[in-house]
Amino acid sequence: MRPGHWAGRRTANPPFQPPAERRARPTRLLAENRSLVTAPGRFATPLSPPDKTGDSIRGEMERRQGKDTMTAADPNLSAGADQPEGATTLTGILFLLLATTIFPIQDVIIKSLSSEFAVHQIVFWRSVFALPIAAAMALYEGSLWPWKIGSWPLQLTRAVAAFSSYLVYYMALAAIGLAETAAITFSTPIFVTLLAAVFLGEKIGLWRWLAVFLGMAGVLVIVQPGASVFEPAALLALAAALFYAISIIATRRLGNRTNGGTMTLVTLLVYIVGGTVLGLVFSGLETASPHPSLAFLYRDWIAPAPMDWLALAALGVTSGIGFFALSQAYRMAEASVVTPFEYTYLPWAVLWGYLVFGVLPVMSTWIGLTLIVGSGLLILFRETMRGRRIVRRRGLGVMRQR
Repeated sequence: MRPGHWAGRRTANPPFQPPAERRARPTRLLAENRSLVTAPGRFATPLSPPDKTGDSIRGEMERRQGKDTMTAADPNLSAGADQPEGATTLTGILFLLLATTIFPIQDVIIKSLSSEFAVHQIVFWRSVFALPIAAAMALYEGSLWPWKIGSWPLQLTRAVAAFSSYLVYYMALAAIGLAETAAITFSTPIFVTLLAAVFLGEKIGLWRWLAVFLGMAGVLVIVQPGASVFEPAALLALAAALFYAISIIATRRLGNRTNGGTMTLVTLLVYIVGGTVLGLVFSGLETASPHPSLAFLYRDWIAPAPMDWLALAALGVTSGIGFFALSQAYRMAEASVVTPFEYTYLPWAVLWGYLVFGVLPVMSTWIGLTLIVGSGLLILFRETMRGRRIVRRRGLGVMRQR
């Protein structure tokens, strides 16, 4: 080849260069809008290792892109990302403790109103007052609009099941104590385990079967079917746990096709419509049953007095703040960390039941409560050990039915 052969010639194929000369060329890498330039001659020695900088930066970019995708799919992962992990976990626990302090107050208000108002009227007004707060919460989280429905049949199944759970829970509360009602309802993880095996094809191992039998034993100890002290309203609390388990299964099927703001707003709208329909159905109907739960259902709507309006507005405020606290708790910390703190709801239920209504649980309730709590924690522990994302991120929380 004659000298100057490549001089002044433009071509897509550059002349041959020895490997050392090629490695001496500057390498420009683009990462996060910054140009990282390696100095000329950095790898000029023939025995130097090959340049891995490009691979490492590309890998880092791919990992960050993957993280961004996961965050967009599941907002729970994004909260507190710029804070130390320990600080956000502690904040999440504090938010959940706030929720467990507020929700028993809501139960006390509804039990106090159960002797005058119909349950569907309370559900209606509570949801009306809670709707603006829930909308503001969704706006704060960026999920107010557009709605992310995912599947209307699953959304409506979830909302109707949650509405049914809420309705029968407070019908039970009209007849039995706060602690008994709450303890039976905390058997929800048992029904979730059984329904997940039927509808989601999940396998139930030995430990989870043990937890199921342990929890059911606790329910039987509290309900005491066949005994002279048996209260039929306890079956309503058990039905509340079953309905909410159906709601959780529908939530699992929805997965990342929806978000918390959409689910909350759809559920509240179903509460409002459901309360209106039941009010029209049972309006004018009379029942001779002296049972408080049936009287709570069949009672006509009445015009609230000024103090009653304050109580109904307080229901909406407490539920809105409680839902916001729960949302923040599960956004800031792993569900497997904060879910066990939901059981702090039970001591508050016992305390308020004693302070307001002068009722303390009997020994059988304490024994059954211990068995149910142990069952729920065992199921949560086994689910977490198996690495199920639904438990790590959304948990098997019971209070979100409130």
